[in-house]
Amino acid sequence: MNKLKYIVAVCLLLPACGLVKQEPAKVQGGYYADDAERYRQNVAVKAQTPDYVIYEYKDIRIDELAPLAAVYCDNLGGRQAYLREIVLYRNNLRRATFDCVNLAMQE
Repeated sequence: MNKLKYIVAVCLLLPACGLVKQEPAKVQGGYYADDAERYRQNVAVKAQTPDYVIYEYKDIRIDELAPLAAVYCDNLGGRQAYLREIVLYRNNLRRATFDCVNLAMQE
């Protein structure tokens, strides 16, 4: 019986001591500690080519995702990101496709 009490006490104290890995970086009230952590947990690149990039995301707005696509396209020779489509995917995930195009006027 004493061994059982000891095991239960250890199991209850491990999370309190920080020895068990817990879900990272959410502060009180359900908010993330910083935007970088929120992006890491909620955005994934599903496909990228010189012509387009596809992001899969959740718990983030499209206007917060657009700067990532803009930087990606700009690094491919100064092109701009143009949102082609947003598709609702499984488990309420969304996939956004951004085309990398050159919108500069041709002379």
